[in-house]
Amino acid sequence: MQAELGSTVEDGTVQVHYAYVARYEYSDVVVQNDNFLMVSAYTDRRQVAGDCDVQTTPPGRKIRFSDRMGNLVHRVRVTVPHQQLVIAAIGQAGLARTTLSVPDAPLSQTRYGPELEEFLAPSPLVDPASVVHMARQICGYSGSLLESIKSVVGWVNENIEYQRGNTSVSTSAADVLVTRRGVCQDKAHLALGMVRSLGIPARYISGLLTHQAGETHAWLEFMHPELGWVPADPTLGTVGSAGVDYLKFGVGRDYSEVPPVSGSFISTGRGYLDVARAMVYFDRDEVSFEDALELIQPNHQ
Repeated sequence: MQAELGSTVEDGTVQVHYAYVARYEYSDVVVQNDNFLMVSAYTDRRQVAGDCDVQTTPPGRKIRFSDRMGNLVHRVRVTVPHQQLVIAAIGQAGLARTTLSVPDAPLSQTRYGPELEEFLAPSPLVDPASVVHMARQICGYSGSLLESIKSVVGWVNENIEYQRGNTSVSTSAADVLVTRRGVCQDKAHLALGMVRSLGIPARYISGLLTHQAGETHAWLEFMHPELGWVPADPTLGTVGSAGVDYLKFGVGRDYSEVPPVSGSFISTGRGYLDVARAMVYFDRDEVSFEDALELIQPNHQ
């Protein structure tokens, strides 16, 4: 049975549509622009991906593929000369209606297989050894998995000031600990490093806050011995929240592996991201590319 948008279907999910749009400006003509987009809903036991399509202005050649993490990647190559590139994506997803109830577990009894080693090891922007001293101060010698996660997430939420303009996409977890400022990406990186330093596998998540229009959001997931990957959000200070509040796009070791848009272009000039916006719709029968483009119009609220 096909569910209506915004309703709860038989498997306990809520069907939503979403739109993402980004505009890039260039100081000189671009003759080739090759981009990889991670703006499709991810499929796991808490979320089911529906159709997703992308469109660029100027138009380009499109292919799509899944990477080793299960992320659906759209590749678009534009060869029409341009000084502005607009990337838009529209899609659907089924989100779990209920939030997770997370039981505690003793750290001494948690065992992880070799397939999780990469989520304990250093990654390009997260070195657990650089933040282990703070993680130990925060958690002490707690033997509780859940209490350790809550302590790290709570500390990052309270002690790292949310502030734009002080960090970049290359800011490391160690840098965030020093400056004590950053955005959701930075808070996620710092919490990731601390959690990994305690011997708990953790991965970076890119996606959307469904009830808040804006750019993409970042949080983390840690490995629970009974539940598998469990979400934790150091920006909002929550552990176990999932359900309809989050829409997951991609998973990786840190941001460097799951940016919404990445790629390269050929030009004598420079390029920059002018604006990026996204929105999740609970009450729409469909969402069009025109709806996505409307998000970056000056009069859009």
